[in-house]
Amino acid sequence: MDTLFSMKDVVTILKKSIIWIVSFAIGGVLAAVLALYFFLTPQFSMNTQILVSQTSQNENAISQNAEVQANLQLVNTYRVLIKSPRVLSEVEKNMNEDYSVSELTSKIEVSTEQDSQVINVTATDKDPEIAAEIANETAKAFQKVTPTVMKVDNINILAEAKPAADTTSVSPKPALIVMIGLFGGVLLGVVIAFMRNLLNNTFKEDKDIENLGVPMLGAIGKLPSYKSAEVKGTGEKHEK
Repeated sequence: MDTLFSMKDVVTILKKSIIWIVSFAIGGVLAAVLALYFFLTPQFSMNTQILVSQTSQNENAISQNAEVQANLQLVNTYRVLIKSPRVLSEVEKNMNEDYSVSELTSKIEVSTEQDSQVINVTATDKDPEIAAEIANETAKAFQKVTPTVMKVDNINILAEAKPAADTTSVSPKPALIVMIGLFGGVLLGVVIAFMRNLLNNTFKEDKDIENLGVPMLGAIGKLPSYKSAEVKGTGEKHEK
């Protein structure tokens, strides 16, 4: 069974359509740059660290170790509690209800390291100052609500979020967006090149006629498009 395109056909099509492919690649890069400057809003992330500390000063090493293990097991519960409506409604109130609970939920991420009693609260917003405020207010609200809900008072704020002058955005990533635009443009150019070849119903080779079951009687070569010097000279004389 004959393949749709041979390797030779592929190379020929790509060579003939190189201008199309390059044009679409440049267009893809320009589209990516325009999207970065006019349509995609930079997002900044600020991080607050919370420490789940020991609840007592027991000098017994075995008791201390058991308490640490208990605190580690509670960390997953604390992660859920931080993003609960009970805590986020407190954040909403402290921020003058500028953001709803659902909006705060989408802006906050909670993470922990393995076997660590430190909880990271990361808030993301287009304004780094607002992102830092959300992260800090969430930590404070969690510290306030935990003693009431969990009946323990072992939450301490280890480090507050503080935006710096050189804070960089976490998204979008310009290099990645431009690479996607370039790849998309090249891919679109290649697809259009092959589609143009498939939709072209002219005969390109002898085998195209043979596939129709019609005998080929002969072929006419392409004539040169230039005139000889004698013809040019004759023409000039006639013009005079």
